[in-house]
Amino acid sequence: MFSWDKIKIYANPLIKMFLIIVIGHIIARILIRIFRKAFERSKIEQSLAKFLLKTINIVFHVLIFMSALSSIGVSTSGVLAALSAAAVGVAVALKDSLSNVAGGILLLVSPRFVTGDYIEVQGDSGTVISVDLLHTTIRTPDNKQISIPNGLLLNNHITNYTSEPLRRLDITVPVSYEADIDKAKTIIEKVILANELVLSEPEKPVVRVIGYGESSVNIVARIWCNKDDYWSIHFYLMENIMTSLKKDGIEIPFNQLDVHIKNN
Repeated sequence: MFSWDKIKIYANPLIKMFLIIVIGHIIARILIRIFRKAFERSKIEQSLAKFLLKTINIVFHVLIFMSALSSIGVSTSGVLAALSAAAVGVAVALKDSLSNVAGGILLLVSPRFVTGDYIEVQGDSGTVISVDLLHTTIRTPDNKQISIPNGLLLNNHITNYTSEPLRRLDITVPVSYEADIDKAKTIIEKVILANELVLSEPEKPVVRVIGYGESSVNIVARIWCNKDDYWSIHFYLMENIMTSLKKDGIEIPFNQLDVHIKNN
């Protein structure tokens, strides 16, 4: 039979291990909360803050686990050696995923975009929702979510439409060869200047002939605006330029095919 002394010999280390795990977990949660508030005050990028918090949380709990094992006499050096060997095997098996992890870390440390930016990569475009270790998630304008591997983002051309506060809007307006070009340019300028969202800096709106098409003279309008006003101005100009040109008798041509039939 077990004596009370023998029970204490086995129970004390287990109780000690249990206390280390419980108290360590509580301390880890408190520290994570402190780090989270510190990141919020420093206004660190949201995705980077999440990554750092996850990393800190994992490191804390690994230390707690090692301390708990050490308290019951388990050699931590042996555990570390086993974990190292397991890590090598996992690294070989998951080399493609690890490239995405490396890409995620580089994107967080040296960001090419941040949460909230509107980006385009390999035909997919949308607003960045989050950047985690494996994937970056974007939301398309029609409310679809797309997960893009970080390795792909790191090694491909990325267009960031919202990284700068200002954007230039270019609209090409085709008019008939028979139209009064100066009159058409004046009408387009009036429509542009009637919109209060159009900026005069860094450059005033420009309306010029940019080229000659098969059935039209092409006039380009270049306007600077705040990035948040881009689509509002775009839709306004597309609707009002056509209406104003038609009202003043300026024809917007369309492609036509003339067929001539010869009778023998």
